[in-house]
Amino acid sequence: MLDSYPTKGMRWPAWVKQGLAFHGAPLGIMLTERWPTPGVRPYLPGDTGNATTWSVPVRYKTVPGLNNASIFATDGDKMTAAVVQTARELVREGAQLIACNCGYSIRYQQAVRDAVDVPVFLSPLLLAPFLEMMLPSNQALGIIVANKPALTQDMLEASGLRADIGRRIVVVGLEDTPVFAPSYVRPEGDLDVGGCQADLVNTAVTLQKERPDIGMLLLECGDLPPYAHAIQQATQIPVFDFTSMVEFFVGGLVRKPFTGLI
Repeated sequence: MLDSYPTKGMRWPAWVKQGLAFHGAPLGIMLTERWPTPGVRPYLPGDTGNATTWSVPVRYKTVPGLNNASIFATDGDKMTAAVVQTARELVREGAQLIACNCGYSIRYQQAVRDAVDVPVFLSPLLLAPFLEMMLPSNQALGIIVANKPALTQDMLEASGLRADIGRRIVVVGLEDTPVFAPSYVRPEGDLDVGGCQADLVNTAVTLQKERPDIGMLLLECGDLPPYAHAIQQATQIPVFDFTSMVEFFVGGLVRKPFTGLI
């Protein structure tokens, strides 16, 4: 409804900027570089890299030099300047939220927060403290990550998790799975969607059997949301991922009037 916008003498919201090439795309997502290897590996619906995943239009921008190898490297912090620059460009273009398609980008969370004036959400790991606080004291949060050896204590602490979390957080990796790992961790050949789904479901079910106290699951990787439904069907517990936090923010950004009976 046009009568919801300012008229003469009223101010536009601060996020409405002049000189933009276009308006109406509030979500800014930084992308890692695609692997330069043979094979067809598209971003599936639900993946952070697929624009149809989101309830609002999105702005994408690839971070030069940022890829799985550079993020997982022990000197991954050397990419901070490039990540910050890309985030700033997205904000200048009109983004009102900055996200990324790799959960291990949590290592750049603080630097990007310090550099831009919009909310920053670079990893689903930021949901972990919130979910852990929601769980009953006798339950634990299971986190499925793409590459467990690459997940450092610094990354967990950067997400806001307490150092003494211990038994409450259980992390399992996909780096040794027969199909997902070749498809995403070290891309080789075409994407096998069915095989990847089977790997994710098997990983979740195995974790649940080993730790029956798992009350919720959190998926770290931006490529995992397409498999969240199958995981939940198999485990029958709440499953959260990259889309959970982003859409939470979008829900606050684009509020709609309630309708109903009184």
